Amino acid sequence: MTRRGLLAAAFQGAVSARPVLETGVAAATKDKPQSKLWYARGHWYGWLPERGGSAVWRRESAGRWVRQGGLDLAGLPGQADVLKVDEDRVAAVLVEPGRWSVVRLRWRGDGYRVDGEPSTFAVDPALETATLARDARGRLWVAYNSGSRMWVRVGVSEPVEVTDRPAGADDICAITVMPGGIGVIWSDQANDRVCFRTRRDGAAVEEWGSIEVVQSGGRNADDHLNIAAAGDGQLWVATKNSVDEQGAPQQVLRVRSAAGAWRNLPYAVLEKHRSPTRPIVQLSADGRRVCLLHTEAREGRSVIVMRWFGVDRLDVSGADWPVRIDAGSGVAVNNVTGCKGRLPVGVGGVVLASDNQGRVYEGRL
Repeated sequence: MTRRGLLAAAFQGAVSARPVLETGVAAATKDKPQSKLWYARGHWYGWLPERGGSAVWRRESAGRWVRQGGLDLAGLPGQADVLKVDEDRVAAVLVEPGRWSVVRLRWRGDGYRVDGEPSTFAVDPALETATLARDARGRLWVAYNSGSRMWVRVGVSEPVEVTDRPAGADDICAITVMPGGIGVIWSDQANDRVCFRTRRDGAAVEEWGSIEVVQSGGRNADDHLNIAAAGDGQLWVATKNSVDEQGAPQQVLRVRSAAGAWRNLPYAVLEKHRSPTRPIVQLSADGRRVCLLHTEAREGRSVIVMRWFGVDRLDVSGADWPVRIDAGSGVAVNNVTGCKGRLPVGVGGVVLASDNQGRVYEGRL
């Protein structure tokens, strides 16, 4: 199989047994809160790491993924959270231990090119991940973990802490756009809680609202977060808890209404031969359905499973979980990733997941 475009397995609503591309980097689709896919100009695109940098891949007909040439991302971190600005522009925060970079791309006739100079910042070597959001003024905000605390930064301003106390050493955060502002959610295992905080457009960079405690107690927090924003203020956050007991739900869908009220809906029971982890959430184009996906460790392998739910009668507790990506015995497929916000109108959704050998697999929603 060639590096520039391996054929996808032909399946509709079934499972994938072959990789669609190879990056040469283990766990290429990590990390948990990041979104690496976007749809523009009639194609799905993915931004994935490769040795010495990262690359953009385009999905062609029949599930063929092709690496874009002429795009120099060498020397930059490779772990991307991607935000589509419009049909011609995307931005990403690229992460590695000790630094992150904000990079903008613009379509230039035959492909994407770097648009302006990347902005790179040195941070805590324990940095695990970072995510990106764009406010109503067009400014790019980055949220990241450093020193057991959660921080945001816009442009070249000084970083602003959004936490009120230290969280756990491996806790993380994620940022999202809100009507009239932005919001940050984070896990806090040290204080056994999940928290959220917003900033209104027009406020000072350091001026944030009061902390909303999404849930506290009962070992509800873990460093697994993934957000889908509806655009009207509703948020859907797929998370994992730290209960880790057989027969108990291992994950929680946290739903924030447009009025700011939170609901916490446990799902995905831990069983002897099934261990759910690393959930993400995707939102349908009309906002009426959510798709939950996660890794499910099974004997001898791990797979990606998924289920759609209607938002009007949202009951995730007793669902079964059909397999979406299965690379076979002995292969651990993990770190499923999708796009930010709602899925595009009239287009079949796509997700990617990866193994530890540099191979990437596709699932259709």
